[in-house]
Amino acid sequence: MLRKADTSTVLAVFAAVWITGFLWFFFRSSIADPNLARTELWSMMADEALGLSDAPSDPPGTVPQSGIRYLSQRLSLFSWAAVILVLAAVHGDAICVLTLRRCRLFWTEQVVMRLGIGLGILSTVTLCCGLAGHLTRLAIIAPALASLALSCSIRWKSKNETPAPLTLVPKAQRSSRMIRILALMVIVPFGVYLLLGAVSPPTDFDVREYHLQGPKEWFQQGQINFLPHNVYTSFPFLTEMLSLTGMIFAADWWHGALVGQVVLSSFQILSALSIYSIARRWISKDAAWLAALIFFTTPWTLRISLIAYAEGALTFYLIAATMCALLVWQLPGRAIGLSIVTGLLAGASMASKYTGLISVILPTAAVIAVQFRQSRNAVVTETGPQLQAAHGWRPLLLPAAAFSLGVAAMIAPWLLKNLAETGNPVYPLAYSVFGGSEWSPEMDARWKPAHAASEHLLSRIPEHIVGAAVYNKWTSGLLFALAVPAVFLWRRVKTLPVILCLILWGFATWWAFTHRIDRFWIPLIPLLSLAAGTSWLISVSKIWKSFLLTVIAIVTLFNVRFCGLALVGFHVGLMDLEAARQTTIRTDIRSLNETLPPDARVLMVGEAEVFDATFPLAYSTVFDECLFEAWTTLPTDSQRPVTERRMLSPKLTLQKLREQRITHIFVNWGAVLRYRMTYGYTDYVDPARFQQLLNDGVLRSRKVLLQQPWSTFSSNEQTMVKSWRGFQQLIPNDSSFSVGELYDVTQP
Repeated sequence: MLRKADTSTVLAVFAAVWITGFLWFFFRSSIADPNLARTELWSMMADEALGLSDAPSDPPGTVPQSGIRYLSQRLSLFSWAAVILVLAAVHGDAICVLTLRRCRLFWTEQVVMRLGIGLGILSTVTLCCGLAGHLTRLAIIAPALASLALSCSIRWKSKNETPAPLTLVPKAQRSSRMIRILALMVIVPFGVYLLLGAVSPPTDFDVREYHLQGPKEWFQQGQINFLPHNVYTSFPFLTEMLSLTGMIFAADWWHGALVGQVVLSSFQILSALSIYSIARRWISKDAAWLAALIFFTTPWTLRISLIAYAEGALTFYLIAATMCALLVWQLPGRAIGLSIVTGLLAGASMASKYTGLISVILPTAAVIAVQFRQSRNAVVTETGPQLQAAHGWRPLLLPAAAFSLGVAAMIAPWLLKNLAETGNPVYPLAYSVFGGSEWSPEMDARWKPAHAASEHLLSRIPEHIVGAAVYNKWTSGLLFALAVPAVFLWRRVKTLPVILCLILWGFATWWAFTHRIDRFWIPLIPLLSLAAGTSWLISVSKIWKSFLLTVIAIVTLFNVRFCGLALVGFHVGLMDLEAARQTTIRTDIRSLNETLPPDARVLMVGEAEVFDATFPLAYSTVFDECLFEAWTTLPTDSQRPVTERRMLSPKLTLQKLREQRITHIFVNWGAVLRYRMTYGYTDYVDPARFQQLLNDGVLRSRKVLLQQPWSTFSSNEQTMVKSWRGFQQLIPNDSSFSVGELYDVTQP
């Protein structure tokens, strides 16, 4: 038999071969969209290091709109974000003091619990204030004062209590001071870069369609109500409520959105602290620093901070709930309290996104159950089999109930809101089960295919995994290169089986239950980072340690430089914020902002990316009822095929538009084309109808705001356009396609 040292050497050799081979394949491969080889990026980095780069510089005599002098523009944004985080911490502290009393935890664990729970509670507070029609600073601050009074009272009463010790006391570990210093030398400046990027004006479609557009509408209305034209705003909106909170404190929807993005970026910092806490307690200090470094420098971490997606929060709540679930049975007398905390964190994941039920709540509950089984077996070993017969699974019932209570506390407000508004607690999902007063079979038929994978062929699973591990442009080569060899430590590291099982569960549910958008698997990155950091323990050999540190250093260098490219997203840096704002506004929307009269109200047809609009408007998303169709269709034609439905008489059409205070109609034919090539879009909308309205005098002028060369469209797209009635007016000379058109409604 091989000795332990020999076995370690063999495993290290196998691991080194895998790491070398995977990274060779990773860096020889091209990223998807655009098709760019990573070898070209290495060449570019080498040219920059040698001073051979031919990148253009600013023309002589120009004054760059970027620099340290613009830092002052951000101070108020960071200040309001700090206020929001403090309010969240106050709420979280009250819950932790109430449920855990005094117990010994790492400071990183305490920060994660308090801010994680607190941000969820603050989001719920904003929701309740909005539903009550009181979106004010005072309404949001008042509950925090109550939480502060509660925590102070509990602390005073329990000041003489002895802190509860953990049954698992981390072993004294020899750690490398050099690793800690080098990791911090990367993490700290990268964290500053991440926070500066968080104030970048939004550029992503989904963000400008609903992640920020919904909060913007509620802020302007002064209350939260049902938005029938934007189905996405009926999703659980934990993160979006934080954006709305930012708007309230900044007293402005645009600057408040940036405040919200700074708050959301803190989820990435909290995720890093969660990773460090798990590895520090259960693995080793060195592995903790390396895992945190790997996570922090993965390009996805920066990207998700530049864009106000819900996945940043979902990522954090998965790793934070996992951290707490691992601790449930380690604190004598605190199992119920920790179960509540874990449930609150897990429930906050579903309050961020419906998928949190499958990706966080279920696996976290399983972790608690598995940890209980291991803890029970350990007790049985010491006291005999009689204890097992006497107790069985009964001691798990109270913690399970406490966990469920925490989950319900976080998700119930959103389910009740939907139930009251639509009759469906998970609107627009599960229509076949719950129905929904604001939904229809036709809407549901379009929704389901658009939000599900096109195929579930088992033979294609390797292709999908390689796509995520290698070809995705924002992944890190370290994640899969180092996480796979960690399997060798399955029996040596107590929590590793849990981590690996969560990774497998995450990829399985991503493949089976989602439409496999790349960002839907990023909640697994903290778990992959943990597994990657664990590979540090494969061997104690200096050769292995040196090899691993060299690999991590090289790939980290690549990732840090890659994060400075526009491929990761629009990073405003220290650019003038107003100039950055104008840069990100689409040409047609900017034209409308600048030229429309003050009393204008625009009906947007096919256009839902309206966050940057500064004028009153009416719009609908692709999955909602088209307002143009609803307002102009002859009621008696509702049973006719859509293309054959007639419009109201010119007099009635004009009367309807005036009732809705519509002065202009903007049609985004580019969006209509994109939808019809993907999700589907009502056939009622075609160029011929707008020409008819012009001929009838309902509309009085037509202006093209945005054009695109006709030759840039694919043959399928051109065929689709030519199937529309009256398409000739969109391509009058076969050279340019009218992407955006503005029509004036005839006024009295």
